[in-house]
Amino acid sequence: MKQNPDSYLLYEAGKFITYNFRLKIVMKQAVNAAALETAAQTAFQRFPYYAKRIHILPGGEIELRDNPLPITVKPYDSKHPRMGTVEVNYHLFSIEYEDNDIYFNIYHGMCGGCGAMFFIKCTLWYYVKEAFGVETEVGDIKTADTPFVDGETAYPDLAALSDDEPLGSIKKDSVYIPAADYARQLVSMPFRDSKYYELEIEAKDFMKYARSNDGSPNSILSALMFRAICKVTSPKIAKAIRGNIVCNYRADVGCPNTYRDLVRMLSVYYPRELENKTTEYLSTVTRSMMYVQMQPEFSAITMKSIFQSMEDVDKKRGLLNKKLYSLTHSQHAKPPFGTFMVSYVGRDEWYGLEDYIERIHCITDGHLLLEVNALRDKFYLTFMELNSKHKFYDAFCEAMREENIHFKELGSHERNLPYTHLPKMSKG
Repeated sequence: MKQNPDSYLLYEAGKFITYNFRLKIVMKQAVNAAALETAAQTAFQRFPYYAKRIHILPGGEIELRDNPLPITVKPYDSKHPRMGTVEVNYHLFSIEYEDNDIYFNIYHGMCGGCGAMFFIKCTLWYYVKEAFGVETEVGDIKTADTPFVDGETAYPDLAALSDDEPLGSIKKDSVYIPAADYARQLVSMPFRDSKYYELEIEAKDFMKYARSNDGSPNSILSALMFRAICKVTSPKIAKAIRGNIVCNYRADVGCPNTYRDLVRMLSVYYPRELENKTTEYLSTVTRSMMYVQMQPEFSAITMKSIFQSMEDVDKKRGLLNKKLYSLTHSQHAKPPFGTFMVSYVGRDEWYGLEDYIERIHCITDGHLLLEVNALRDKFYLTFMELNSKHKFYDAFCEAMREENIHFKELGSHERNLPYTHLPKMSKG
């Protein structure tokens, strides 16, 4: 690994792959633009590792160099923000706002939701201070005067990773993939006619339901997604379905406090014959497969594969060769492939900020993707699919109704994701 590990995903950036995401924070009151501008600039100074600019060396290596320019804060534009360009002061972070909504646009190679929360919470803490004259409880929120936490910028040490073999294995049999939906997207603009759907569930009721069905939020939602897909697919075509459940493995590889994006997928294989099983049965099956794969040894295997991939990219000469290799050997294109994904890595503590926040949604790449965020007494679901007829979303809602899980539909919106643009190659 010759470059900053945050840079390697940029080799895969292209017209149909964004690898960026948006955290949408819906405030209880309309956004005060001046207060947000001041808050964002104050907060951004606390995180110099986010303040980077893309630079391409003559040999094709992508570097991330320090960027002293301020982070961009501007009104929401329905177009796709171009990360890494003059439009956002060449940063890989930017902020937009509209009415009560604040959008944090973020390059995913630098951090995921866990790492992004460092900056987002800090910004919101200063926003509340600027807009309302209130200093809410700080808790573990990193403010401008918070010293760096030990391991805040850490990356795993390859030599320290375990060589032990995990107990058990991951089933890699073929499963149903909604290939037609992908194909339609690849001949048009990315995510055209693609929306995301917002849902709200009472946390107390949902957790009671989960416990009564031998489940956790992840296992229950995965079981419901399986049910939904069965509703709208033929058993002859969808003979088996796989759910991928996001697992934060930072602690497994010795970096529990890092901002970096260290997540992997737990694979849950559902043969179609499970279609008529109870939710409790499906949840138990899901949790058992999750449990086996949560061994730290699996995390070590994942991390070693990532190190090897970066070393292989380093060996390629020229930007084009590095990009072609990265696209064809992507960590995101290795089996076992999933039919759907559920992303929930636990509830964040927002302290006094919850008095000012209405809800939170994560908008990102992916087909049949369920992102989950939580506040004190609510779960907020963001459902994404490439199928413009939203058949999977409708089936998911039907599956919840059948289980008497009460939820509120909060509407749909265009999934306008940011794109990352690479600059021209430097002459030196």
